[in-house]
Amino acid sequence: MVELQTTLGVTESLASGHIPTISIGMPVYNGAQYVREALDSLLAQTFTDFELIISDNASIDGTQAICEEYALRDPRVRYVRQSENKGAMANFKFVLDCAQADSFMWAAYDDLWAPSYLMGATILLADKSIDFVFPTFELGSIRLGIAKKFDPEIFRFIESPDRRRRVLHFIALHYLSHSANIVYSLFKTEFLRGAWLVQEISNDGALGAVVLSRGRGAMSNDLFSKRYRTIWPGMLPPIARIAKGWLHKRDVTGEARQAIQAAGLRMLNLFPEYEREIAFIYERYRPYVHDRYYRVCSIRELF
Repeated sequence: MVELQTTLGVTESLASGHIPTISIGMPVYNGAQYVREALDSLLAQTFTDFELIISDNASIDGTQAICEEYALRDPRVRYVRQSENKGAMANFKFVLDCAQADSFMWAAYDDLWAPSYLMGATILLADKSIDFVFPTFELGSIRLGIAKKFDPEIFRFIESPDRRRRVLHFIALHYLSHSANIVYSLFKTEFLRGAWLVQEISNDGALGAVVLSRGRGAMSNDLFSKRYRTIWPGMLPPIARIAKGWLHKRDVTGEARQAIQAAGLRMLNLFPEYEREIAFIYERYRPYVHDRYYRVCSIRELF
């Protein structure tokens, strides 16, 4: 087991015996350039009853100093520095394991959230039939200062009480829909821990499908900004990606097809009961082609 070098900050729950409503887990590695903005965004939430667990994967930039500053300033923040780099997946698991609250969400160190996000999501999650709340999201380029918002109606199927409909709708979404952002939802903690036992976050799309197989979600109208340093996947038209690959002597279309094939095999392994439908979807899956709602094929053909 990796020894923890540093744990700084005593959460209100530890100090007073109070268990917060939400645990937020922030895995970070060399995030000094962006982590301050992410922390400010979370600490500015109108809903304040949460703990924020930061796990620093032995960063070698200024991340430690920034996180220690916030932990000393705000008792909701707990900063843990790992003595060595555990790898991204283990770091995501570490913050989930540390969660005390009944609700949990992962927070990337370079993303942003609308101030009302936690308040709205908490209200929705109070419904006993709901296991997670998926935010309306946008993709942003930090360097270019531009963003693209995705229509939440694309993902409204997560609210269906029909398990088969939820799973197959999700699988039939093209990867350029960025549906894997479902892993940044607000979850009931034990629900997410159960999903992790089936599929960890290294394959976030597969984890999203498992989440939908296990429970029903709700869509939030509050905005989550998934940010990228330069361009987000799918921002450039296909011809630009193909040309760039050609210049670097890479067959990017072939690589995309291989990734799609691997994704299909993983879905078949997870959901053998939907073998016919999954085969139908992946026979029609093309690297850069989808309809206006990011569907690979007509949903009517599946039902």
